[in-house]
Amino acid sequence: MNRRTVSPGALIFVLVLLAAAVGIGVWVGPWVRAAMQNKSDAEMASSSEEGTYYTCGMHPWVVLPEPGDCPICQMELVPIDPAKFTGQIAIDPVVVQNIGVRIKPVAEGPLVKTIRTVGTVDYNETAVRDINIKVNGWIEKLNVDYLGAEVKAGDPLFSLYSPELYSAQEEYLLAWRNKDKVGAQFVPDAAKNAESLLKSARTKLEYFDITDQQVQQLQQSGQPAKTMTLRSPYSGVVIDKHANEGMKVDPGMRVFRIADLSKVWVMVTLYEYQLPYVQVGQEAVMSLPYIPGQTFTGRVIYIYPYIDNKTRQVKVRLEFDNPTGLLKPGMFTNIELRNELAAERTLAPRSAVIDTGQRQIAFVSLGEGKFEPRDVKLGVETEDGHVEVLDGLKPGEMVVTSGQFLLDSEAKMRESLAKMIKGNLAADQKVVAKVEGASELNELPDALADQLNTLLHAYLTISESLFNDHLEGVDASAKTIAQAADAMTQVAIPDHPHFWHQHEEVATVGGKATDLAAAKNLKSARSLFADLSLALGDLLKATGVPPSFDMPIQQLHCPMYRTDQGGNLWLQTGEQVHNPFYGVNSPMPGCFDKRTVLPVTGQHNTAPDQPEGHAQPHDAPKHDASMHDVSKDAPDSADHPSVAKGRQVMVDELFTNYLATQIQLATDQMPYVADNLARIRQIAKHLDDPERTEWQSVAQAIPDEIKDINQAREAFRKVSPLLVSLAEKHPPSKAIVEQLYVAKCPMKKGGVWLQPTDSVTNPYYGNMMLDCGSIQKPIESVPAPADSYYTCKKHPWIITAEAEKCPIGGEQLIPLSRARMVDQMLELLQADDDQDAPAPTTGAKE
Repeated sequence: MNRRTVSPGALIFVLVLLAAAVGIGVWVGPWVRAAMQNKSDAEMASSSEEGTYYTCGMHPWVVLPEPGDCPICQMELVPIDPAKFTGQIAIDPVVVQNIGVRIKPVAEGPLVKTIRTVGTVDYNETAVRDINIKVNGWIEKLNVDYLGAEVKAGDPLFSLYSPELYSAQEEYLLAWRNKDKVGAQFVPDAAKNAESLLKSARTKLEYFDITDQQVQQLQQSGQPAKTMTLRSPYSGVVIDKHANEGMKVDPGMRVFRIADLSKVWVMVTLYEYQLPYVQVGQEAVMSLPYIPGQTFTGRVIYIYPYIDNKTRQVKVRLEFDNPTGLLKPGMFTNIELRNELAAERTLAPRSAVIDTGQRQIAFVSLGEGKFEPRDVKLGVETEDGHVEVLDGLKPGEMVVTSGQFLLDSEAKMRESLAKMIKGNLAADQKVVAKVEGASELNELPDALADQLNTLLHAYLTISESLFNDHLEGVDASAKTIAQAADAMTQVAIPDHPHFWHQHEEVATVGGKATDLAAAKNLKSARSLFADLSLALGDLLKATGVPPSFDMPIQQLHCPMYRTDQGGNLWLQTGEQVHNPFYGVNSPMPGCFDKRTVLPVTGQHNTAPDQPEGHAQPHDAPKHDASMHDVSKDAPDSADHPSVAKGRQVMVDELFTNYLATQIQLATDQMPYVADNLARIRQIAKHLDDPERTEWQSVAQAIPDEIKDINQAREAFRKVSPLLVSLAEKHPPSKAIVEQLYVAKCPMKKGGVWLQPTDSVTNPYYGNMMLDCGSIQKPIESVPAPADSYYTCKKHPWIITAEAEKCPIGGEQLIPLSRARMVDQMLELLQADDDQDAPAPTTGAKE
């Protein structure tokens, strides 16, 4: 299995275009500073007046006092307009016309805040009435027999037969007949009692909703009616009906609901930030999308005293007259709420203001092609495209409303140029290509060294041919590489019997070289050469460059070639950049943004900027096989005291492979994803206390075999929440990434992940929805452990960060790369699982 790991620099390739601007700016800074440091301000001003500064069209941050070629892409430098070194923006009036710059005045007028929203017509709840039955009975005839019927007060609703109502009629007629027959001479107070009985009987009929007119008809007929007609006491529209002919009704039963629609309510919802601009009694204007040209005027009658917790909205009730019945409950309407906040305010066109999020900028036209940028402070935005200006502009000034983004770019460029010429530059920092890591092999068999030398010479020949834009000799050199790669695999590596199984890059080198030999054009040759260069670079990091090779091998990165993959690497010798992906006749023959030196076999990097580790004292006791005691090379973290020093290297290796997987899945790439996930499983399986169970869960979440990208993404989805939790306890070191970011995608169940940047790159959807999600929080990295390690050839469980002699036997320790160190630890721990093997230690004596 190919245990491919990704170097810390490779993790940041997704940001290479941004990094290039910063890194190259630092790289050319010393040249600019050297040209400026002996000039006084007067000389610089004179130079700028004479137009003696030059820049590159593709790299505008390159500013030099002499003509020549761009140090990055070798394009010819062009003079800079002297006016660009001043703070004032001056553009030729003809250019102003051509780029479409338009201006409008800053005005003074009333500040009116208009809120537009959508409402729904509803019933006026205060004008909704119910009609209930007050006696038992049966409906014999129904006069209002459908919903929506319009009724007026006094209209018949239905005829009701009710024994109780019939009895009440008889009581009334009996009292009516006897009221004049009772004489006072026979029974004292009899006439008075008869009148009281008649009044009581009539009151009973009234309580049964019998009208005075019906009582008079009863008196005239002298006979009780079988049915009585109940009439509507209200006017309106029937909005609910529970009555049918022949239906039995009981007291308290609601048979009709009637609503008066002469006035209707309109319910709208507003956001909480709009509430300061709405008051009870405020005028509201309503329009219907299907009745153009007609508006209705109403008012705000109630603002509800609570906000919906989910939508963060509050309901507002409006009231409108509806004399014609045109407004019907359930209709959708457009609502405008206008509120005059002030009679006079300074108002500017909203299109004139550039809002950067932290500041607002407007460009004032001074005439004759001159413009002045102003910081402005804004207030309320009005309905007609204007915004209140609290500070920065005055009424009558002309502001740019179209083309201001071009002026903003020009203003920033001139500000930058002025700072570069007159300010302090980051030019004291000297960038030196340093050796990247250490080789896994401490020495090369002579046969292997000879084949590597042959391969490198052939590779450099091809690179030079591609740089010179021709294919002469490429086929022969490519065949030489293929033959050398095949011969290398036949050479046995002492003490590393599985070396070629672990480094299948040699097979890739041979295969790509064979394909390159058959290339018919420069485009296909450069594409194959790019793949060959990546594999060869990884192979040389493992074997090291043969000491017999006569010059250092540098690895350079071009961010502009294969931008969708973060750029590409190539190998070369010498300081002059010869980019084989573009060639000498292209505009970018020297394009690159990063340069490192590959390690020589058996040597290691002792650059002063890489902290040395600290070995354990020789008299320390022998350690057990738990990972927190494997090595003592990494500095403690005050924020993470539970992270053992020895484990940090393992944690770094795990997160290196995890982040490499995240980048590949985000770019829909499958190569090496399965190997990286397998590497994560292997490391997590052996990480020990105090979170052994959690690390084991990581290992168990990754299947033994991953066949396609969907299966890889599912494994990545299961692993990510576990590693987010573990990263907070045991974050990687700054040798891997400066800071981790936890991201989450709402479209994916459990869709969290870790990434090295604060710009969302979604690994679950890739290019289909690359920016779907949001950054939840950052996780700080811990200080980096040592980058150089040593081991004892005869006692491989001894691992230390200092080049000392082996405590067992006193032989000289040999260099050990971090990747090889992790492999060695895993092999020892696996052996310890199988049998009682010596545990890794840090130079301790037995």
